[in-house]
Order: sequence, then C-alpha cells, then structure tokens
Amino acid sequence: MDSDAWTRRLATLWQDSIPLATAMQVEIRRLDAQQLQLAAPPGPNRNHMGSAFGGSLQGLATLAGWGATLVATGDAERYRVVVRDAHMRFDTPVFGELVAEAGMPAAAAITAFRDALASRGRARLTVTVEIRGAGDTPAARFAGEFVALESSGG
Repeated sequence: MDSDAWTRRLATLWQDSIPLATAMQVEIRRLDAQQLQLAAPPGPNRNHMGSAFGGSLQGLATLAGWGATLVATGDAERYRVVVRDAHMRFDTPVFGELVAEAGMPAAAAITAFRDALASRGRARLTVTVEIRGAGDTPAARFAGEFVALESSGG
C-alpha cells in the first residue's frame, strides 16, 4: 500500500474499531517513510486547567505508535498489532492543538521486523513519539513496544 492507501486504512480502522479516536477527533496529517503525524483539536481533549488532558496525550501517542507499527508490517489484513509496554513523560502542558509525531523505523529495522513476522508469525517493534507544544518544543515523549501478530486464518 502507498501512503494514501495506508492513511485511508488507518482512518477506517480507528473510526470502526477505536471509539476513543473518534471522540478525540484524531486526524492523520502526515504519513511517509519518515513519520506518522497525528493531530487532535483541543476542545474534546482538554482538562480542567484548559490544557491537554494527559489521557488524550497518551491516547494520541499510542495511536501514533500503533499506526506506525501496523504500517511497518506491510499488510493490515494479515497482521494485528497490540501494545505490550508503554512509557510517557510529560514535560510541559500543551495548550492548543495536540500533535503527535511517530518516527517511522529505519529500513533495516523494518526488514528485520518483517523477517521475524514471516518466520515466527509475531514480532516486536519499539516506536518513539513526541508531542509538540508551543514554539514547536517537545512537550511529552512516548516510547512504546508494539507486537504484531499474524491474524488467525491469515
């Protein structure tokens, strides 16, 4: 699949299967070999202080890491992805739009990941995500280990 097809596939998966993504109004802004960038408006994702709710930041970062991992599998129909472990650090409050940037793994890492999927039917991938704050400075950092598993019957 090309970037446009992956963008449509991820948006459909989230709309159909992850109600939180719809409630947060998550939008895919960029998807290419370097990055998956997601955005969400501040309104449905604010806390009592008027800044971004930590759970929304964590949710957006998890979706970005999950999406990057699914794209790395190369086959959204054959594999399913689950989060195995995640860590998030919140450095500064986020006011305004929430933007999460997941770095796509390097080509060699994707090749090793796909080789493990082909031989074992499962593989792990660590994805890092940054949430940008005012002045384009990192406001939160996420690291997640995601596991891709061969779907039953696939």
